[in-house]
Amino acid sequence: MRSTKPAAAFGLILALAACTPNKPETAASPAPTARPVPSASATQVPLHIETHGGNGQYVTIVETNHGRKVYTIRALSGTMQRTGTNEATGDLEQPHITFVDRGGTTTIADAPKAHVAERDKTVVMTGGVHAVTSGGSVLRCDTLTYFGNTERFHGEGNVNLTAPNGLELNGRYLDGDVKLQDVNVTGNPR
Repeated sequence: MRSTKPAAAFGLILALAACTPNKPETAASPAPTARPVPSASATQVPLHIETHGGNGQYVTIVETNHGRKVYTIRALSGTMQRTGTNEATGDLEQPHITFVDRGGTTTIADAPKAHVAERDKTVVMTGGVHAVTSGGSVLRCDTLTYFGNTERFHGEGNVNLTAPNGLELNGRYLDGDVKLQDVNVTGNPR
């Protein structure tokens, strides 16, 4: 996960997590029959970072997959924690997320809160989600989860999807692509 201002401190996580104490080296070389001594391995240091936007500044996180941007998050504040390699997680306030599919189509989603996980590139938006695709479809639901491994959405609770052609789908669950064109809405609305 890459972070930019003012959350540049998130980059500090990576730098600090890779640091290990240096051991002094001996000047004498080992005897020809001696076996090499294994070196100490790097130990991940648990870190906790809080970032807050303000004065027009936001916490920004950009996630990529093989060099291609898959989402950009802009939030008012965030709390990030790293417990190991690829184990960073974070909670964000007032996230504004632009999801990008393989073809460059975008869906922009807003919610009161979001939780991100670096390992599987998931984003869980909660508290009432409003999303709009670049094609003009509008999605509303209670919770929206983005799965980075499949680049698909799962919506839950009071799902309402309207398309620019007037088609409207209502249900309890939604499974669909980032374009919200290949979707399945199931369950009775509450």
